Amino acid sequence: MRILIATFHFPPISGGGVVVIVDIINKLVELGNDVTVITPELDWSGEEYDPKINPKIKVIRTKTPHRSNIKIAARRCQSNIKEKMLEIGRKEQFDFIFTVFHPFHLVPKAAVESAKKLNIPSIVKVDDAIYEKSSGIKSIQRKIEKMINGKTLRNANNVLVSNNDTRKIINTEYNVPLERISIVPNGVDLSMFNVSKHRNPRKIVFAGAMYYHRGLDILLKAIPKILKNVPDAKFVLIGSGAELEKLKKIVSKNNLASSVEFTGWINRDMIPGKISDASVGIGPLRLTDVTTRALPIKVLEYMAVGLPIIAQEGTLSEDVLVNEKNGYFFNGEDDLVSKITLLLDKPEKIERMSQESTKMVQKFSWDSVIRNIIEKVNKI
Repeated sequence: MRILIATFHFPPISGGGVVVIVDIINKLVELGNDVTVITPELDWSGEEYDPKINPKIKVIRTKTPHRSNIKIAARRCQSNIKEKMLEIGRKEQFDFIFTVFHPFHLVPKAAVESAKKLNIPSIVKVDDAIYEKSSGIKSIQRKIEKMINGKTLRNANNVLVSNNDTRKIINTEYNVPLERISIVPNGVDLSMFNVSKHRNPRKIVFAGAMYYHRGLDILLKAIPKILKNVPDAKFVLIGSGAELEKLKKIVSKNNLASSVEFTGWINRDMIPGKISDASVGIGPLRLTDVTTRALPIKVLEYMAVGLPIIAQEGTLSEDVLVNEKNGYFFNGEDDLVSKITLLLDKPEKIERMSQESTKMVQKFSWDSVIRNIIEKVNKI
């Protein structure tokens, strides 16, 4: 198939959403499809993601108003994106348009409108479904954007979501008919990850962006109590983000430097080695609109190296975490302390849960996920 893809987040921008779109386009080409990507040209000042992108993939970057201000560019890039999609869509014969939805930007609007004019199907994959709550002028802005996004999603031929909870949100919040919403989860490149035979029985790891909704401050508050039970426990926090300096201050204030390591930003190809020798992987520790029934890429990567997962109840779906099977949900600080302590004291539990994580992650292989997407297009 010949596929035209529109995405706002693309390298050198970093983050889980960018990892997903790069994995998708690489796998599409690997499976024999022809892929063209259209993305806005932006000035990116954060940590840069420099993945290997299949040389057969054609990447077109469009001129973007306010390219140095991501928030403004996110809302103003759609006109040029649409113009370029129509230009090349009229010259070349594409089978369908694929785009990634996030309420933060309007690229899906350009993609769906272009597909209508070109008379080809549009497939929208939902990254995040809703904003966190806001007030004042920002809340008015978001109501307007919600109206625009709702129309975009309703006009798409098919909307892909990662789980049933997100399906309900897209149906109730954006009024998209259930029959046009399909469950197709995120995937993971299993070839990058292996289960280590040499685990550190006391190593707990987190990998990802350090934002408020991740809840790492909750973990740091619990660590002194965990150390009373397991004095040699080691917590390794991989990544950076808005909360990083705040978290470092908490560690310094509570004299936890010998037990907590911040690696900072690392290249993606180093992540498998950094997490594979751990014994426990930390998922979201705070329940917010962003984390409710989420499917973070890092959790799939924990599973790919066979880690038991610990997460706040309500943050992950049972597709990825079944309580007491491949990890634990917790409620409250004392319960978090208890669950981490229990795992660190019971290596046989870690081994059993490790095997379950490895089994469960197989259905999230990008091979099966991409074939599922192509099946949806063929049905349309």
